[in-house]
Amino acid sequence: MKRIHKTKEPSSLTQYRSSINKENFTDSNIYEDFKHKTQDGCEANEALNLRRQLLEEQGYICCYCMQRINCKTSKIEHFKSQEKHRDSQIDYNNLFVACIGGESQKDFEQHCDTKKANQDLNAINLLSNIENEIKYIKKDKDTIEISSDNPEIQSDIEILNLNLKVLQKNRKEALENAISKLKTKNFKAQEIKELISKYKNKHNGKFEPFCEMLVYFLNKKLSAN
Repeated sequence: MKRIHKTKEPSSLTQYRSSINKENFTDSNIYEDFKHKTQDGCEANEALNLRRQLLEEQGYICCYCMQRINCKTSKIEHFKSQEKHRDSQIDYNNLFVACIGGESQKDFEQHCDTKKANQDLNAINLLSNIENEIKYIKKDKDTIEISSDNPEIQSDIEILNLNLKVLQKNRKEALENAISKLKTKNFKAQEIKELISKYKNKHNGKFEPFCEMLVYFLNKKLSAN
């Protein structure tokens, strides 16, 4: 996970909200009536489309697991669930974009928003420097686990099922690819710094998948050097 910097909400959402009477703000269909527009407009590269703007804000990575996502492989996430927080269902600061998360698969194979469903998270705040509360641990030669010293955040990690085996393996593969780039340059400090800078910033509007995990391990490598 990494901090998400919100921009000004798209006018399409502002206009839609202004069309709703205040007494109807908590109706269950408020977001659902708007939802279909976000998918079609995103794929058509429609200007001011909500889903596309959320993707651009997040650099086309999932707000939780940091895997690559796009218009077709994403879903709009209500951080505070629609069911429990009707008044926030079209609040831009409550809207993010997440991966499909094993949708339609068995419960233990789901993760991120799909696994979270209508549960509330205890301590994770996607608008804060959440990356400072997260650490990564190499469990064996094939997997990397995400964890936190904060027990409430650790509980949230479990709610999101972020240590699903496939996610652990994907993290390890991403790290191995990063390390292989350094091997050709003899792990020089300047090269490590340049790679950290690369993963901290968007390129062509996108973050590298698992970017904050890569920064975490590269900083450790830099310290060791």
